[in-house]
Amino acid sequence: MINLIVFSTLIGSLISGFLGRYIGIKWSRNIVCLSVFISLITTYILFISVMINNNEYRNIIMSWINVDFLNIDWGFLIDKISISTLIPVVTISFLVHIYALVYMNHDPHQQRFFSYLSFFTFGMILLVTGDNFLILFLGWELIGVASYLLISFWFTRISAAKSGLNSLLMNRFGDTFLVIGLALIIYLVGSLNFDTLFSLNAYLSTDMLTIILICLLLGCASKSVQFGLHTWLLNSMEGPTPVSSLLHAACLVIAGVYLLIRCSFIIEYSPIILIIILISGGISTLVSGLMAIASNDIKRIIALSTMSQVGIMMLGIGISAYNLALFHLICHSFFKALLFMSAGAIIHAVGNGYQDIRTYGSFLKFLPLTYICILIASLSLMALPGLTGYYSKDIIIETLYGSYTLTGYIIYWFALGSATLTSIYSIRLIYYLFFNKPNNPKYIYLHLRENPTLMYIPMTILALFSIFIGYLIKDLYLGMGTPLYNNMFIHPNNLYFIDTEFSLNTYIKLLPLITSILLCIILILFYELYYNKLFIYNSKYIKYIYKFFNQKFYYDQIINNYAYRSSLYISYLLNTYIDKGILIFLGPYGLSSLSLHLSNLINKLVFFNLGLIIELIFFSLFLALFIHSYSLLYFFIALIIFIFI
Repeated sequence: MINLIVFSTLIGSLISGFLGRYIGIKWSRNIVCLSVFISLITTYILFISVMINNNEYRNIIMSWINVDFLNIDWGFLIDKISISTLIPVVTISFLVHIYALVYMNHDPHQQRFFSYLSFFTFGMILLVTGDNFLILFLGWELIGVASYLLISFWFTRISAAKSGLNSLLMNRFGDTFLVIGLALIIYLVGSLNFDTLFSLNAYLSTDMLTIILICLLLGCASKSVQFGLHTWLLNSMEGPTPVSSLLHAACLVIAGVYLLIRCSFIIEYSPIILIIILISGGISTLVSGLMAIASNDIKRIIALSTMSQVGIMMLGIGISAYNLALFHLICHSFFKALLFMSAGAIIHAVGNGYQDIRTYGSFLKFLPLTYICILIASLSLMALPGLTGYYSKDIIIETLYGSYTLTGYIIYWFALGSATLTSIYSIRLIYYLFFNKPNNPKYIYLHLRENPTLMYIPMTILALFSIFIGYLIKDLYLGMGTPLYNNMFIHPNNLYFIDTEFSLNTYIKLLPLITSILLCIILILFYELYYNKLFIYNSKYIKYIYKFFNQKFYYDQIINNYAYRSSLYISYLLNTYIDKGILIFLGPYGLSSLSLHLSNLINKLVFFNLGLIIELIFFSLFLALFIHSYSLLYFFIALIIFIFI
């Protein structure tokens, strides 16, 4: 059954990719969707067995690497962490495949698209179910390659090609440190197996563990779009919307979170890393919210909310609440996928290719189903009580305060600000789309209608998940009785959930909801009654603040001018004076010149002293014969030749 989960998507991808032109578009799509559906059914069966019946499965197929002391098997592990992560991965992957049947219906390269999509799902399943760090790293690299292929799917557009390269190169930066971290693990314990490392963590050097975890954290930061390595996220919106829904809701961006949750056994023995993760998550979630309130692209706003929510997950890891981070990972995946699908439905219905929300408006009467879906997803993202996001998001913010540490207090206000900003840009998005005055040409509104029914089937399922799934599964992941503690480790000094549950005041728990509601009401009043106060050109200070946030803190300009260009200039100097200078002079050019001079010297000697060389050769020959046989004849011949010389 484990092999069905892992390899069914690979088989579907290979069939669609290599045989797509022979079997046609219809069969390619059907086979790929069937392969993902098989993986989905088997995953849910194992989820019940693992989470309810408390089982655990390990499937070792064969020995992969056996070099000296390093033994690595090709095997898969299904425990509570991996099966919990697989649920959103395969569920949303299947729904995205169904959604893409309509969204990509008019594209001439559907076989290639579905092959890439299924291949990405295979890479993500391989990453999650890998029994050791090497298989996890293999899946890590596969999703990196697949994301490049999907983001640059429309490669004839220069912006899509550049975005794909940006994503690939930025992820390669993090992957470099991940490889270094894995090499240090081999050096330290002589194995890449999870069990071997986790059983020895209490006996290893804390400094060495910190260095390893810094390398792993940099790899996770590039995949999970933490501030500093986040530049590829917004550019990746150039891909088709089903790609954004899969990559940035349930798969690519949560890979780093999954790796850190898996490594809880060693993170707990490095307090420095916990603080670094906490600060990184706090900065990322706040900065992304500030950028989102000034952004105008519908998909980029949702992408920045992904960065914000992944930052919340990092906060959960930073306070050792790994079960809360995993629970938010599951819940967030469903309503974020619904947000992207709703945005894609609007873009697909409008049909003019524009994604600027300022060009939309008054879509409520034309797209009521899309409005219901995006409203449910936005309210769940805002953590409205009773919806899925409320059960997973607010508990992490409360635990920050309940940690009763200085860092926890500071980051609590970061998270509170992020939660408030999330509500602001979610309400702003809904207002611009459905309640603002019409800003599109009349022709658009005359032909604006709901998409085909098939597109709304996965959106309806995700809407139900966004309402109910948080309440239904909260007992599996929250509280002292969660079975997850069998597969993760929390140091006794870092157990904060008891204080959070029994010592926090009510107003601390309600503060995110109160600030969100108040500021949303103020925002709506300004939009309806005092909109002229929000014009950025009325005040130069508002204009400067807006430009600062809209240009993403000028981070791209800073990194381009002071990092990339300087490094490129250094590379130019090294290429000119080292590669094409000293190395060529001492290497190929120098060796060829030396051999040429030697050959010319030998030619001159041979031409002018040919007789002398022949006489020396004969003299040496007869002298050697005399020494060998003691014959006086050879001696006299050699003596005569010597005289003539």
